[in-house]
Amino acid sequence: MISDTCRVLIAGGGTAGHVIPAVAIAKALYSKGILKNECEVHFVGSKRGTGERIVTEAGFTMTVLPGRGIQRKITFRNVISILSLLIAFFRSSYLLIKAKPEIIVVMGGYASLACGLAGKLFNVPLLVAEQNVVPGATNKIIARFAKVSAVSFENVNLPNSVVTGNPLRSEILQFIETDSRHVARRELGVTDQTMITVFGGSLGAHRLNETIFELSQYWSGKAISIYHVVGSRDWLEFSSFNRKSVENVEYEMIQYSDDMAKLIGAADLIISRAGATSVSEITALGIPSILVPLPNSPGDHQEENARFFEKNGSAILIPDSELNYVSLSNRINFLLDDDLILREMAEKTKNAVRLTAAEDIADLIFGILEGGSYGK
Repeated sequence: MISDTCRVLIAGGGTAGHVIPAVAIAKALYSKGILKNECEVHFVGSKRGTGERIVTEAGFTMTVLPGRGIQRKITFRNVISILSLLIAFFRSSYLLIKAKPEIIVVMGGYASLACGLAGKLFNVPLLVAEQNVVPGATNKIIARFAKVSAVSFENVNLPNSVVTGNPLRSEILQFIETDSRHVARRELGVTDQTMITVFGGSLGAHRLNETIFELSQYWSGKAISIYHVVGSRDWLEFSSFNRKSVENVEYEMIQYSDDMAKLIGAADLIISRAGATSVSEITALGIPSILVPLPNSPGDHQEENARFFEKNGSAILIPDSELNYVSLSNRINFLLDDDLILREMAEKTKNAVRLTAAEDIADLIFGILEGGSYGK
C-alpha cells in the first residue's frame, strides 16, 4: 500500500532486467541520505514476471497494475491490452492524487507507461532510466516529457540524456569490493580447469539449454567445468535427462541460484542471453562472454546490446538462429586455444564499466527533488 509520505515513485516492468536496477536506485537514495524515512520510495509494476518478489525481498512496497505489451497488428489481444492500459492509467492517477510524489522514475516496460503518462497529466517531474542500447517503446514516449534520461550507453537516442551506466545490485558491487573471485572458485571446487557459467535469465532459454546440455555430452577439448543455470521453465524436463560421464567435463545443472554474483564472478567465460542487466553484471565483474541475444526482442535491443560489447572486444555474439553444438564448441575452442585471448577480453570489459550508476542516478533524482516538489 502506498504511503502519503512517498516522495519517489519508481515504475518498471515485471522483468528482473527492469526491477533489479530499480531496486539498486532505491537503495542508493537511502545510502546517500537523500531519503531517510522507510516509505519514501514506492514501486509500481506488473503482476506478470518476478518483479514483485524482487521488490518485496528488498524491503520495499509495490503496487501491481494490469497490462501487457501491445502487438504491432490488429488483434483481439490488443483490445484487452488497451483496456488494461486504461485501467492502469486510472489506478496510477489515484496513486498520484493520494500520495503526491515529488518525482516518478520510469524504468521502462509496459507497466510503467500508465504511471508515466499519469505523471505528465499531474505535472509530476519524470526521470527515465534506460538500460539498453536501443530504448524501449515506453521510454521513447515518456522521455519526451522527462527532465532527464539516464542512459547506460553512449549515443542512446533519448532527449536530455546523461550517461550513467546501468545500476548494479549490491551483491555484485560487494563481490568486486571484497575481491571475492578466488574465494568463490575455491568454494565451488574449481581448480585449474576453465569455468564456464551459463544462464538465460530468470526463466531460462530453451535453445541455449539444449545446446549446453549437448555440449556437456560431446565436448572433446580442454578440461572445463560447466555451471548451467537452467531456469524454472525448463527444469522439470532437463533435470530428468540421463547424462553420461565425459572426459574433461565437469557439469553441474542448477535450477536457480540466489548467488549469481559468485557464479559469474568465479567464471572464466560466461554464455548467456544479452539482457541489459546480465551484460552489465558480466562486464562489471570483468568476465569475457559469448552472448546469444533473444530473437525478436523489442527493437532487437538484445542484439544491439551484444553488438556493443562485441565491438568493445569483450564478447562474442552468436545469433540464436546459428546456435548449435558445433558453432558454440568452435567459439569456445577458439577462446581456450590461447589464454591470452580471454585475458585481453577481460581487460577490455574495463572500458565499459560504470560501477556508480545507481549513485549517479540518485544524484540526478536529488537535483530534481531540490529543484521543486509536486504538491508538498
